[in-house]
This record gives sequence, C-alpha cells and structure tokens, in this order.
Amino acid sequence: MRRFSARFSRLVASLVAGGALSILLAPALSTNAMAAGMPQMDFKNPLVMAQVIWVLIIFFCLFLAVKYFSIPQIEQVIHNRRSKIDGDMDSARQAKAQADKAVEALNKTRSEAAAEAQAKIDSIIQETRVSSAKQMQELQARLDNETREAETRIVEARNGALKQVDQMAKDVAQSLLKQLLKEDVQGDLINKTVQQVLTAKS
Repeated sequence: MRRFSARFSRLVASLVAGGALSILLAPALSTNAMAAGMPQMDFKNPLVMAQVIWVLIIFFCLFLAVKYFSIPQIEQVIHNRRSKIDGDMDSARQAKAQADKAVEALNKTRSEAAAEAQAKIDSIIQETRVSSAKQMQELQARLDNETREAETRIVEARNGALKQVDQMAKDVAQSLLKQLLKEDVQGDLINKTVQQVLTAKS
C-alpha cells in the first residue's frame, strides 16, 4: 500500500508539474494554438487561465485528500485485514499443532494399551498352559495309580480265580476217579496232575 501511495503521489506531482509547465509555455502554445484554430489553448484568454488554475487547485486538493484521508483509511483497512488474517493463521497453526499433539498422544496411548493387552493375553495363555500341564500331570498320575491298582486287583482276582479253579478241578477229578474206579485216589497224585494241566494251558 505504501508503494501505491508513493506512485499516486508521483502521478499527481507529475500532473501538477505538467500544469505548471503548461503555464510557463502558455505564451508560445497560445500563439501556435490560435494559429491552429484551437481556442481552448488560448492561454491569453483569462477564462482559459482561470480554468487551468482551478484544475491545478482541484488536482492539488484531490492529491491532499487522497494522500491524507483516503490512503490512510485504505492502509488501515488493509492493515486490519492483514492482522486478522495473520491472527487467524496463527490460530490455525496453533490448532493444528494441538491437533497433532492430540493425535500423537492418542497413538501413543493406543500403542501402550495394545502392548499392555498383548502382555496380559500372553500372561493368561502362559498361565493356562502351565495350569493345563499341571492338570495333565495330575490326571496322568491319577490314571497311572488307578491303572496300577486295577492291574493289582486283576492279578489278585486272577490268582484267586485260579486257586478256586485249581481246587474245583481237584475236587472234580477226585470225584470222577472215585466214581470210575470205585475207590479213593490219593490227593497228591490228583494235585500233581491238575497242576500239570493248568500249567500247560497257561
């Protein structure tokens, strides 16, 4: 705006200087103008000189009015507008900086929360694995104990059954021999024979 004011001032000054130069050259221009048939350039005429002087005065007053009234107001408006724009730009930059900080804090919080959640998940998985392994060991130990007890009971039941079968076989053999031979047979012989048969079958 200062450049505009300076250019306008130079323009008005050049116009004023041109008017003054016209006054100085008025006698010569008047003769040539009259010769050329241009009465409006007859500076010897008082009306023409008065018009020139009033034009210069009006230009000078216009120059003063523009320089000291219009231009300062325009400069003030432009200055206020520029100040408001600069203030808005500063506010926008501050808002952007705050938004960037908020986004960064949000991303950091999200990352920390994700890391914490993953750590908790890993801890729970590890605890579950340990607990499952411990339970499996306890279950396996209990199954082994039950299996051994069952095997022991089976062996005892088998031995008991074999003893009963042995005794029953002895009694049946002794009874059959007694009926066939019509006399008692020695128990040792029967026991030995039954034992050999059972041993061969087992």
